[in-house]
Amino acid sequence: MFSVSNILCNHQAGNEKLRYGHRKADRAPGDNAPRPVVVWAVTRACNLKCVHCYANADASAAPNELTYREGCELLDQLKEFGAPAVLFSGGEPLVRDDTLDLMAYARQLGLPCTLSTNGLLIDSITAARLAELGVKYVGISLDGIGKTHDKLRGQRGAFEKTLNAIRRCQRHGLKVGVRFTVHRFNLDHLDQIFELCVRENIGRLCVYHLAYAGRGGKMQLADLTKDQTRHAVDRIFELTQQFHDRGTPLEVLTVGNHADAAYAVMALEQTDPARAAAIAKRLSATGGNRSGANICSVSPEGDVHYDQFSWHYPVGNVREQTFREIWGEQPTDVRLNQLRTRPEGLPQRCSDCRFLKLCNGNLRTRAEAATGDWMGVDPSCYLDEYEIAHREVHCGELLTASRSGPSIGARFQADWDG
Repeated sequence: MFSVSNILCNHQAGNEKLRYGHRKADRAPGDNAPRPVVVWAVTRACNLKCVHCYANADASAAPNELTYREGCELLDQLKEFGAPAVLFSGGEPLVRDDTLDLMAYARQLGLPCTLSTNGLLIDSITAARLAELGVKYVGISLDGIGKTHDKLRGQRGAFEKTLNAIRRCQRHGLKVGVRFTVHRFNLDHLDQIFELCVRENIGRLCVYHLAYAGRGGKMQLADLTKDQTRHAVDRIFELTQQFHDRGTPLEVLTVGNHADAAYAVMALEQTDPARAAAIAKRLSATGGNRSGANICSVSPEGDVHYDQFSWHYPVGNVREQTFREIWGEQPTDVRLNQLRTRPEGLPQRCSDCRFLKLCNGNLRTRAEAATGDWMGVDPSCYLDEYEIAHREVHCGELLTASRSGPSIGARFQADWDG
């Protein structure tokens, strides 16, 4: 997770300590195990069927999901272990009847909670309860405007329902943000998503790069090319700066591709080398991708994973071991050890890169999906060989509107309308 607005505009959102203060060396006294933010998928069930869902969620709950009592025991263990926060996810977490009760229990423990949701089940009563529970943040997915969002999410009318959910959360004083996963089917909507966030007074926009997991693993051909990714990130940087300069600052983050941090440093090197060096030092202290260390995921059945994308690799199950035993400083899982000892084992291209400390090899699940090698090159790195080796580079290209023929997004819209 890279804060574009903080790094480029020095925008202070109040959560920088968790993001940039949660360093790769965070440990508890006398214990060398890292303390992760925990993404807990409380259920596999979902009331939508998104084309890129990394959890492969559908209408049915997973067999043998953790019970309420087992969930409370998990929260007890996370609190005792020192996890800084729990993100309730799914599936759609609000499909599960007792999710709000679990969040209430977490609040009793003093464990900060956030919610990742599609918003369709947030009525006024639910929004009021979330506010009462002191939920720190509600992230709501919007993957395009109007029918594009509906098509990607698998339900007509989903866009308006989601927008209404955002407004309900705002009326109850909840901090709410938009989560936008960008790919070829919705790249044309990037500007409109920014504009919607400003128009609706939505304080945060998280732009996710496509993760090759779950149904997203079948969308590799729909992912952006390296050039498209570069243009998209240029545009994200430009829009973030524009809205900041207009006096309507928006907290903007990109998620799932640490090449973005390197690209931002490259941009700053052209205008303010001293600031670029300071930012690079700050980002290096965070350590880039921290799957298996400062982030982990717990499945509906209680399996612990390196992150929310590595569902195919369980490290252990909280029904059989405590979270501390699974995530401890001397894990027996080979891949978990590989993640924690990075940059050891990364491919030569990564080892030779001057931005290695900012990136840490990027997302292993995506690298494996594309190359078959868990320690292979992540194909989402859009920096070229010259850029990773030298400081004298040119960046800051703008997303252009000139394309030959109808855009991919327009063709996708036509397919839906037809």
